[in-house]
Parts: sequence; C-alpha cells; structure tokens
Amino acid sequence: MSISYLNGEWQAVEEAKISVLDRGFLFGDGVYEVIPVYKKKPFTLDLHLKRLNDSLKEIKLSNPRTTQEWTDLIMEGIERSGEQNAALYLQITRGADTKRNFVYPEKVVHTVFMMVSAASILERKVIKPYHFITLEDFRWNKGHIKSISLIAAGMIKNEAITQGADDAVLIKNGKVTECSAANIFIVLNGALITPPKSKYLLQGITRDQIIKVAISGGIKVEEREITPEELKQADEMFMTRSTHEAWPVGSLDGKPIGNGEAGVVWQEVDRLFQALKSEADS
Repeated sequence: MSISYLNGEWQAVEEAKISVLDRGFLFGDGVYEVIPVYKKKPFTLDLHLKRLNDSLKEIKLSNPRTTQEWTDLIMEGIERSGEQNAALYLQITRGADTKRNFVYPEKVVHTVFMMVSAASILERKVIKPYHFITLEDFRWNKGHIKSISLIAAGMIKNEAITQGADDAVLIKNGKVTECSAANIFIVLNGALITPPKSKYLLQGITRDQIIKVAISGGIKVEEREITPEELKQADEMFMTRSTHEAWPVGSLDGKPIGNGEAGVVWQEVDRLFQALKSEADS
C-alpha cells in the first residue's frame, strides 16, 4: 500500500497536508529523488542520496539529515508500505515562510515529504516499445538539478501525448539533450551513444549504471553529442530512468526505428542490468 511521511508524521498519502505558504508550493523551491525499490531494498541508495545532496547544494538549501538518518527513514518507509517492488519519492523544500517573498528566509524549517508506492512497472511483465517524437527543449539551463519545478517538463510530456506519442526526445541548440523525464541512448554504427553530462540534462543514475554494465559486457559506448540527423539514422533507441530501467523506443516522429521492436543491443543491456540488480539483492 502507499504510505507517506511528512515532517515527522506517517499517514496515508491522501491525508498529508502542507501550508499554502510552503515555498515548494509557491515557487517550486525544492528538490526531489525517485528511488527504485527491489525486494524491499532501495537500489543504488548511496548514489541517490549523493545526488540529493548535490541538488540541495545547488539551490543553497541545507541537508536536514545525515546519510544514516536518511537511510533509516527510507528503510522504515519501505517496511511500513509492505511493498516488495516500489517507487520511493523523496522531496525537500525550503519550508513555509511568513509571506510570499522571493528572498530566502533567514531561518529555514524544511518540509520533508516521502512516499512509497507500488510500482508494477518494475516487475517488467510486459515491455512494449514506446513511440517518441522530437520537440524543442525550452526548459531552463539547470537541468542537472533535480528540481521540483517541473512545469516545462509537463508541458513537453503533454504535447507529446497530444501528438499521439508517449514522450519526446528534446533538441537544444541543434543537439539532443534528453526526454521529458529520462535519459536517451541510441545505437548507431555498432556503438551505444548517449549525450554527455552537462547542465542541460539530468545526470541520471540509471544512465550511469547502464553505461557501466554495457562497458563491462564489451559494448562500445560513446558519451558525446547527438544530432537530430543521427537520431533519424539510429538502428536502436531506448530511454533510461529509475522507474523504467532501460526501456526500448520503437518509433520516432512516426517512423519505425529498426524494425520497430526492442533491438538486440537493448536486449543485451537489459540482461546485464538485470544481472546487476540480482547482485545487489544478494
């Protein structure tokens, strides 16, 4: 079942309440993480907590807990939920101020929110390739911060859906960045290629794990800029994110990628990633 934690209290998600003066509500002044849980174990927890801390530093917000305190809270949330495979969402804002003001308050009382929910998609019973389109990346130039200010990503995602797609591959200044909420990989001329880390895209933890297992499996990996023309020429394409792992993309702008099915490189990468998960579970 879904369970939530808000500022020291456990309750059903629907019962959690915050102040209307919370800076997360008014300004999107906060950061978040989504952590996949397998067999009641948070996957790559240390990396998620490091990225959380990095995001907090970027917005000049102190970390309200130590690594051990976060770990204890997260493990308690997983246990309370009773879920085996779950998505754990963690959000920290600068808290409520006495008035609406762009200036950061001198005294910060953080709002800490966490929820643990069932994530059947992680069981991967059916993997159907997604359909993507290309859209302009008009988001801000701080994409490496996992900010709760997500209206631009929401606009992009909904535009893709309006056009009959599942999501979009984004183009900024003539180069591929990422999707609305995922990193992107293509296979071209025998190489697995993904855009390099930069301020324009989220430095995905699943992305890094996929690169790691691909290299270990003898797959040629290139972290470099990708042009829109190369997207069209790709033999395979897949996206990566915590709640999808590596997920195949079957078409782009209405045209099939390869034969429109999950490709052989994706199949091998997925096999290697599942093996990595199994090692983490043991």
